[in-house]
Amino acid sequence: IQANFESMRFRNARTAEALYDYITEKASGCFGKIYILLDEIQEVERWQVAINSLRVDFDCDIYLTGSNSKLLSGELATYLAGRYVEFVIYPFSFREFMELYHTVYEGADERQCFTKYLTLGGMPYLSNLRYDDAASRQYLRDLFNSNNIRDVDMLERIIAYITSNIGTTFSSTAISKYLKSEGRSVSPETVLNYIKACTDAFLFYQVKRQDLQGKKILTVNEKYYVADHGVREAVYGGNMKDINLVLENVVYMELLRRGYSVTVGKVSDKEIDFVCEDQ
Repeated sequence: IQANFESMRFRNARTAEALYDYITEKASGCFGKIYILLDEIQEVERWQVAINSLRVDFDCDIYLTGSNSKLLSGELATYLAGRYVEFVIYPFSFREFMELYHTVYEGADERQCFTKYLTLGGMPYLSNLRYDDAASRQYLRDLFNSNNIRDVDMLERIIAYITSNIGTTFSSTAISKYLKSEGRSVSPETVLNYIKACTDAFLFYQVKRQDLQGKKILTVNEKYYVADHGVREAVYGGNMKDINLVLENVVYMELLRRGYSVTVGKVSDKEIDFVCEDQ
């Protein structure tokens, strides 16, 4: 039984009660385990009430997907009382990108694929555009612009600072001073709120610093990496010019895909780019 709540076909099932009734009707007469797949579940009002009830009332496996921060782990833990397994889906790795790219351009060699990957990134939909440069960049720009921040100019200035400094440690105070030099006065606390909005929307990933001698996480001067370097190229350009930053970004995202917990290491006055821990 499946439903995608971005589709108007399911507009009458966007409350907990209506969703429960829809699934119950579909499941009537079924025998054995039922598999329920619900896409963009955050569009359903009080969805957790229906899901918890279905879990109790039916012999079922339930798969929920969502594409924004309304389905963060903390909220899942609250809503579903720990009875779930979470899978984070990242943009494509180079290997995944190359597999799909070869379905469009069968004869492309690895070097050609990697050059394309460095500029377009790993968003899956690009294959539908046949990796056309102009169409792909327009798609990625539209993706970037789909935000709900009131002060868009401030947001773009902060994002510009972060994207030009990916892999570099800095503080919200540093961004605040930078914006002041550009004629926009904003407090470090407000900067932090904007950055949190960007990380909640999966635009950036924050990497904490760890004092390896004191065995503690430091609370200042984090690093940030962009979730998809293709968005960086589409909006700000310069991926090939800043190739060292982009390659570091690619490595960081690959470490996340492989299940590592990543921090930045500090030993006295020296820094280790990636400290990767695996249970």
